[in-house]
Amino acid sequence: MDIKKILGGSSPYIQSKVEKGEESTASAKVEKAKAKARSQSSGSGDRVSVSGDAKLVAEAAKAAQESPDIRVERVEALRAQVQSGTYNLDSRRIAQKLVESDLDFLK
Repeated sequence: MDIKKILGGSSPYIQSKVEKGEESTASAKVEKAKAKARSQSSGSGDRVSVSGDAKLVAEAAKAAQESPDIRVERVEALRAQVQSGTYNLDSRRIAQKLVESDLDFLK
């Protein structure tokens, strides 16, 4: 099918776009064929190497995912303190940490 016949009396702008599209499609096919030939002739594909730091980060991420989200022993100890009335909060320390946190946030 020849698209030029469909366009008939279209503007030169549209016709030039159609012709450029045909050229780019043909050149894309040629480039794709060249790339395929290069990859087949070289016999080697892409290679990836991972640094030692990246391996360490991957191991740390895996360990973090495998660890429990909740420390059950700590939660039970705090629950027992609250229920027995021995859990005391230092309001000054809490206020100080809140102020420090806000100041760090503003930096």
